[in-house]
Amino acid sequence: MMELTKKTLSRRGFIKASGMAGTVLAVGYYFPSFGKEAKVVNANLAKAEGIELNQFIYIGQDGKITIIAHRPEMGQGVYQSMPTLIAEELEVNLDDINIVQAPANQDAYGHQQVGGSSSVRLSWEPSRKMGATAREMLIMAAANQWGVSTNECYASEGYVINRTNKSKLSYGELVESASKLKAPSEVKLKEKKDFKILGKPLHRKDLPLKTNGVASFGIDMEVPEMVYASIDRSPVFQGKVKSFDDSETMKVPGVQKVIKSEMPVFKHTRFGVAVIADNYWSALQGRKALKVEWDESEVELLDNEKIFQQYREESKKDGIVADEQGDVKKGMSEAKKFVEATYECPFEAHSPMEPMNIIVSVKDKKCELWGPIQSPNWIRRSLAEYLEIPVENVTINVSFLGGGFGRRAFTDFPLEGAYLSKQLGKPVKIVWTREDDTTQGPFRPATVNVFKAGLADNGKLIAMEKKGVYQELRHQFPGSDETKVGKLEGANKAYEIPNSIERIVPQNLPIPVMWWRSVYASTNGFAYEAFIDEVAEASGKDPIDFRMSILENESRYTEILKKLKEKSDWKKDSNSGYGVAIVESFGSICGQVVQVKKTDGELKVEKVTAVIDCGMYINPDTIVAQIEGSIIMGMQAAYKSEITFKNGRAEQQNFDKYKMPRIPDTPAIAVHIMENEEAPGGVGEPGLPPFAPALANAIFNESGKRIRKLPFNLKEV
Repeated sequence: MMELTKKTLSRRGFIKASGMAGTVLAVGYYFPSFGKEAKVVNANLAKAEGIELNQFIYIGQDGKITIIAHRPEMGQGVYQSMPTLIAEELEVNLDDINIVQAPANQDAYGHQQVGGSSSVRLSWEPSRKMGATAREMLIMAAANQWGVSTNECYASEGYVINRTNKSKLSYGELVESASKLKAPSEVKLKEKKDFKILGKPLHRKDLPLKTNGVASFGIDMEVPEMVYASIDRSPVFQGKVKSFDDSETMKVPGVQKVIKSEMPVFKHTRFGVAVIADNYWSALQGRKALKVEWDESEVELLDNEKIFQQYREESKKDGIVADEQGDVKKGMSEAKKFVEATYECPFEAHSPMEPMNIIVSVKDKKCELWGPIQSPNWIRRSLAEYLEIPVENVTINVSFLGGGFGRRAFTDFPLEGAYLSKQLGKPVKIVWTREDDTTQGPFRPATVNVFKAGLADNGKLIAMEKKGVYQELRHQFPGSDETKVGKLEGANKAYEIPNSIERIVPQNLPIPVMWWRSVYASTNGFAYEAFIDEVAEASGKDPIDFRMSILENESRYTEILKKLKEKSDWKKDSNSGYGVAIVESFGSICGQVVQVKKTDGELKVEKVTAVIDCGMYINPDTIVAQIEGSIIMGMQAAYKSEITFKNGRAEQQNFDKYKMPRIPDTPAIAVHIMENEEAPGGVGEPGLPPFAPALANAIFNESGKRIRKLPFNLKEV
């Protein structure tokens, strides 16, 4: 199976590698020019129709069924999720299919990036249509063979069955005739009540591979004639190489040469010095012996306190209006009571357990990449543009990812590999150290959020102002319009506040920032939901009751809050502090109640109760795992770690200072999933934003102390 990740997945090559022989029914999704609706087609007839595509479903005459996983797997479950959508409509069990990872090919597979908790949301209908189309073609083939109407046939567990006499034909027996049929233009998808595997807890097919050592992560991969590179990059962003001394480096056995390196990072170039060696150990030891003098003369050497002081000053500016409802000025003039607060969140590293790594080969106007990447198509296009070659000359082979959290969607480390390979004329494998991974960024943006709320005499919230000060991700790209800002993910628009305004004051810093699990929802969610608690206190209402009072017309929210109140035993333990938060992000709504208790003078997080409404879903076990993982990552950002800068350098380099939660830190976590037939929402990120505000609100309930700055020391509360 993994051999397929080392070559272009052509139909001929796929059939040969998968052992399928003879006629194959191949069904795919055709993505026409922009603005036209995609359609499902029979790939066997695609060339006759003038369509170029790769297929998602292969059924051989031997009955073998292979389904293509077109999105990268980084622990979130899409390796199985996308095939499950197809298998449900195809009427086959997951145990009866083989899954193969697709290479990058936007024309064939459409959107392949994993990020923004978008995989299931974007694939829910197209993937099911492909499965349903293949099913209907097999039914048509059987009906033709039996001389009956298709209404007299149905599919089940890899067979088409005759309703009248119960005779049946396997998919393998029907492939040859089905492969000659034109795909139906319209197919009926199942209703939720008829699902057999969707919504059911199923074992993941990638987990055995990962536990028995068969799975190939980027850090495991090798290609012929490959050399290794360990790169000493400027410790200051936008610094340059003044000179280097490699005399001691060249004495290290296995070291071949030392050359300068570079990679584009948004509008700038990151410079470094690469030690090239036969193996990683030699490259790393050679790097340790390397002496580099850096030119930092043209760079502003920022300190953390200076950054946040600048943000606080900038918060006095009007900024750019991102959202507005009603007349805030009028609402504030009518208010009788005011609540004001400022919240701060730090820079954060991504810290996936598998550090950044990549293999790139550039030769004869062609480029091939192997490794753990989140955005195959964007990286493919970027490599083509960077090397000035046609995109068809770039082959991307995607491995399993040892975590990503948004970091592996970026193009910087693949382009660095391309630069070195082009200089050397051979494949290069770059492996970042943990120190590289922690200090080089890009990071989650640091933020300052300033709030003001106005309440009427009766405690009703009638006006609110929010101002966010932070770097806008999009403003870092060349040619970006710095007068425009993105939507405020995580700042609940559902709250019924008659007069509200949200502004952003964008900042420009030499520190690169990037997507981080839930990105701005993690910072907006903390600030917004912690402030809503302060408003609830000022109104004299219970935090859950107050939220429900400003969500009266939002039944999905209120149902979550009711379930949270029930499942968490809200405030029933008088010796505990309880805090609640509810955040909508990436198409889902997640609410959490955090319970804290002081034991032997030390505050501990006792329990987290989470309720998520993500609409219809694929596997509840995956949802539970993702919410649990999000909460633990939320713990890290709330009171374990931060990236701070001194003299332009990240101060935290490894896990000794950039702390990770340990097993004893993990509280009891209970996850509950709302059942409905709403459109699918995201799951990988929505579980993170509610944790920090719910924790801060629980600490206030227990101690009377408001937490407005992250991270904080739990032992000092």
